[in-house]
Amino acid sequence: MEKCEKGVTLVELLAAISLLSIILLLASSVHLFGQKQMNTQKNEVQIQSQERLAANLITKEIRKADSVKVNNPNELTINGSDVYKLEGTTIEKNNEEFMTNINGFNVSKNGNQVILKIGDLPETTIYIRE
Repeated sequence: MEKCEKGVTLVELLAAISLLSIILLLASSVHLFGQKQMNTQKNEVQIQSQERLAANLITKEIRKADSVKVNNPNELTINGSDVYKLEGTTIEKNNEEFMTNINGFNVSKNGNQVILKIGDLPETTIYIRE
């Protein structure tokens, strides 16, 4: 009598399912890691973009100004009326929200130089006419 062995045994089926599960688990963990990295980088880019925009706008205002006064390292007055200050992670202009997601706002004045540092951006030195 000859045995006809067609089909798959239970052990082979369990081994195949186990290998497939391991492969799917690895693939999904790589996918989730990629998603997490993408979200982190997206947030960093948004923060850097906000910081650059704030630096550009404030620098333009300083260059156009007739007078610039540094009240404290986190507060700047331009033309005696526009006050920029950091409240938490928001730069406010005249107590209204100007720019959000800012990691730092530091300003100092030395003679006709205003040194502006916003977030992780390099310092900007602005020379003013007085």
